[in-house]
Amino acid sequence: MAAEELQASFTGEEPRLGVFILPHAVAKVFALGRRQKPRDSASSDDGAASCATQSRKGRKPEAKKRTTKKPAARRQQAKSQAAAAGSGGGDYVPSLEFDKGNNTDDDLPPGFSFDWEAYTAVWGDTPFEDAVTALFAEYAVLYARVARWTTCYAPPPRTLDEASAIAKHAATFVKEYVRPILGDVNTPKIHELLRHIMGAIRMHGNLRNCNTRGNEAGHKIDKLFYRRTNRVIKTFTAQTARQSQGTQAVLARLAEEDAEAIRCDKVRRQRRSQKRGGNLTSMTKRSVHKVPRIAVGGLSQRPGLGRLASVLGIDANDKLPVLGEVKFLAELDCGTRLRQTLRASVNYRRKGAWFDAVIYTVAGEQPVVDEGGTAIQPLHYGEVRALLLYKEEDVAVVCNMETVDAEERCPLAERECTRIKWAVPAPEDGDWSVTAVPISRVRRVIHVVPDFDDLSTRRGVKAMPARYTASGEQRRAMRYYENAFFPWD
Repeated sequence: MAAEELQASFTGEEPRLGVFILPHAVAKVFALGRRQKPRDSASSDDGAASCATQSRKGRKPEAKKRTTKKPAARRQQAKSQAAAAGSGGGDYVPSLEFDKGNNTDDDLPPGFSFDWEAYTAVWGDTPFEDAVTALFAEYAVLYARVARWTTCYAPPPRTLDEASAIAKHAATFVKEYVRPILGDVNTPKIHELLRHIMGAIRMHGNLRNCNTRGNEAGHKIDKLFYRRTNRVIKTFTAQTARQSQGTQAVLARLAEEDAEAIRCDKVRRQRRSQKRGGNLTSMTKRSVHKVPRIAVGGLSQRPGLGRLASVLGIDANDKLPVLGEVKFLAELDCGTRLRQTLRASVNYRRKGAWFDAVIYTVAGEQPVVDEGGTAIQPLHYGEVRALLLYKEEDVAVVCNMETVDAEERCPLAERECTRIKWAVPAPEDGDWSVTAVPISRVRRVIHVVPDFDDLSTRRGVKAMPARYTASGEQRRAMRYYENAFFPWD
């Protein structure tokens, strides 16, 4: 999968969403495989020496033979062969073996080998699952630089010095991540990433300019006009282009005329309203009467909002206008402002709940001084469960989250992915920590991903993250990461 995504990143094709999720999703998944060690100390030296000889370079692939044996029988046969080799002083071959506790009948393919010497030369004693997580995390960072994606900072203009740094980053990624972990990936795209990325940037400037997403999206419109052609292979392309371009030009002209008519009608209504002494109601952003009103008791049925009435200081029977989404100006860490959409809906487009996570500040808090001596406002994390429309300012009802320390040498923490957890009080308190936050205090929307490493360690690889309806104990035990790879531009 890494090679396919690297191909998409270099050619400018639109990548899958998995590019930014993979660093979090692969954590602990590859812990299923482990190294097999010698059974006695007498054969340990032979085993270490033969580890290098069992690389892909020095071993010929064995011919595959058809067999009707069951996977369990093949595993037992492989174990007996390994034991015989270790006791008889022959060449011992360390291999990957699946843990029995995972309840799997999968078996490694015949002739499989892994170059442990190349792996340990770069990664040392690092567990293989941590190295794989670091591989995908570093790939997400490299992709962001090549494709010009940004997360919490606005990108400066690209220079040749930056192109040279990206080329060095790409070479380091291939030499220290791809080859030791995945082995030799002999594809033209890996070669281009390793040798030709500097020349591509010098020739094309920003590689993001090579993105074909806009042209590919235009094909959807052109395909609709294929049925108006005579399907002759030599001329249908020109016929489709003529039909599509002509129709789009007419539609654009009609849309412009409609917009002008609507604008003129608004101006006439505004002038009539002024003559009658009324307010310019047509210029307001939205009307409170068009927003559905829900009782506070009904909103309290949403996950985590059991104490909403006490938080807002109103009666449970009072009704409030509730929004499904709000557009606001977010602020990145570098101070750049951009428009974002904040969603909090229990049934977004009839496809299920959508609750966005946010970073926000609290009025009246004392600034803290960072390592550079700059005073900054303390940042708080949470998930928005409801959006309320007030005359003064919209309000987001947030279920709070708090930061926790990441594990030592965690690849995600090294790449500035903040680790957080739910701020669920003690069992005697019994419910979520909820805060009403004005929209002006919301810094920006973030993407939060479960810590699958911690989850699989506690409950196994097949365990699912705790749902909103889970017990307080399960919610308190869950850990999450802010996805620093996710692009918001």
